[in-house]
Amino acid sequence: MVKKYILVTLMLIMFLNAFSNILNVIFGDYYPDIYIDNEGIISGFAVDILKEVEKNSNLTFNITIMNWDEAYETFLNTDDYDLIGLIIPTKERKEIFNFFDSVISSTPFIMTLYDNNKTYNELKNYEIGILKNSFLKGVLENEGFNNIIEYSTTDEIIKDLLDKKIESAAIEDERVIQRYLILNDLKPNIKYMKIFDPQPLTFASKINSKNEALKEFDRTLKTVLKSSDFELIQNLWMGIDTSYILERQKQANRLLIFSIVILSGFFIALIFFNIRSRTMVKNIKLTNKELENSFEKISILSDENKELSEKLEKIHSIFYSFIESNDTKSILNNSLEGLINLLPEAEAGSIGLVSDHTWKIYAAHGFPKDIYNAYLPIEEVIKVGKHVKEINNLNDYNQNIPKETENIFSKIESSQIKSSLFIDLYNGELFLGNISVNSKKALTFSESSKKIMEIFGRLIEIFIDLKFKEREAIDAYNYSLQKLSNVAENFDSETNIHMERICDISYEIAKKLDLKEETCQEIKRYAYYHDIGKILIPIEILKKPRELTPTEFLIIKKHTEYGAEIIGDAEIFKVAKNIALYHHERWDGTGYPFGLKGEDIPIEARIVAIADVYDALRSRRPYKKSFTHEQSMKIITVGDERTSPTHFDPKVLDIFKKIIENFKKRY
Repeated sequence: MVKKYILVTLMLIMFLNAFSNILNVIFGDYYPDIYIDNEGIISGFAVDILKEVEKNSNLTFNITIMNWDEAYETFLNTDDYDLIGLIIPTKERKEIFNFFDSVISSTPFIMTLYDNNKTYNELKNYEIGILKNSFLKGVLENEGFNNIIEYSTTDEIIKDLLDKKIESAAIEDERVIQRYLILNDLKPNIKYMKIFDPQPLTFASKINSKNEALKEFDRTLKTVLKSSDFELIQNLWMGIDTSYILERQKQANRLLIFSIVILSGFFIALIFFNIRSRTMVKNIKLTNKELENSFEKISILSDENKELSEKLEKIHSIFYSFIESNDTKSILNNSLEGLINLLPEAEAGSIGLVSDHTWKIYAAHGFPKDIYNAYLPIEEVIKVGKHVKEINNLNDYNQNIPKETENIFSKIESSQIKSSLFIDLYNGELFLGNISVNSKKALTFSESSKKIMEIFGRLIEIFIDLKFKEREAIDAYNYSLQKLSNVAENFDSETNIHMERICDISYEIAKKLDLKEETCQEIKRYAYYHDIGKILIPIEILKKPRELTPTEFLIIKKHTEYGAEIIGDAEIFKVAKNIALYHHERWDGTGYPFGLKGEDIPIEARIVAIADVYDALRSRRPYKKSFTHEQSMKIITVGDERTSPTHFDPKVLDIFKKIIENFKKRY
């Protein structure tokens, strides 16, 4: 009997080997591509890809993990492994390796400590750490770095940088830094000095390899990379919570602007006091008759110094608004008004910015509101360069402008402008727009006014650049939230159309409540993420075709708190967090997760709550049919065993009843 069992086992093994190809794969330990977790299990982005390849082929994989330099040297010098991953296909490596389709890309960069004041060029003369056998070594040598130190692991590089044993580090992927800081409970204290172009990451085999299984691996990998499962793997491993980073970046921006304001004020004071001091020295050397008049001159100087002090206060007031306000248009309008008040020759002014190759007025003071309708092709915009220039006749420049803009200029009497100061705004060599101040009098602007205008232009450039970067960061975070919401939708029965209806209904209610347009737009944008926490709820509960048990309902109620945790505590996403956390609270205190009551519930959550209930009633679910508009309105306004009109803010309910007729045909 035992012999028979052994024979059957051997036959089974031979059968499996006949229909299965084994590939030996070696990796460098590099989070999140591949790593060993706390329980000793090999995990990571690349592991999940290989599992998908196994599911779609006859291949199986034996995975080995080493330090990157050990893995690279072992693969290069032995025949024990068929594949190495994940690796960047450089020119030199292509001579010895076959590379498969790109799996993902990483963005290499050079970083140093936040308090390191050395410039990028100065850092080239000091120690820089890189991973041994990294492609970045050749890049750094081309950049001119003279003291390159190679390490076995990225963790060793980061530790030596934080301990100030090296001045800078070249890293292939930012997520390694994020993980190190989190695991070691450290605060971010680094800054980027240079960011290189993104580089593809993929698997590679040796050019002389004759293993036929590699052909099947190539075919299957191509299929997996085009599948929806690959998108889910990307969303799982490549998402990064940036809310804390955004908040820290915003604080750093505020500190930078405040420092610039102080330095600018000090610089202006030095200029004026230097001019006045020379005048006083000359006055002291005058004759006795001039000395008799010195008191009057000192009084004049005192008045001028008082005027200077007032100007400095105005400058401080202008740029303090940069820190206190988030409304870019209001900041620029207030700043422009302050500039015009600072320049005695100026009567009016404007700031024009370029968008989609068209120059438009973005802020103005001293002109009729019609000026905001003016626009110019970028080729016809007055450009004076990076320094202030005085222009005495605008009509000489306004020759080939659109008819509509010509009519507007005529209406605002631009032809009567006799004297102007212009300065262009740039981001590097990219023309962003310009600032102009104007007077209907034929005059010459003082050197003092020109210097103030020059400083103002540079600071506005910095402000616009920071706003661009902040917007990019916010857009990136919103993109991540939307992708997470889309993943949650795949788990639940909700769809994009469901999300968009809730967003639109919420926006209309907010508008009718006379909330600020900025707040209305935030509610519309972040209502989309109200159920983002469902991504952490077990799918078998979300997909259950029957009513939930009490225990299951307790679990699904946790999605509000999960959603708030995903969004984070950044002030800029406060509306999004309030909607996710409180949209199941009820006006009469019967909701969850905290049982808040009345106006203790944020207004944005009260608005989304009724939009969500109406849409749920109108929509079909695995456990219920859809209701008509009339049936849904009766349930909301009269009530049934689950819903009561006391659940909703009376004002919000009243407005909802007025606007909902416009949406009933969307179901």
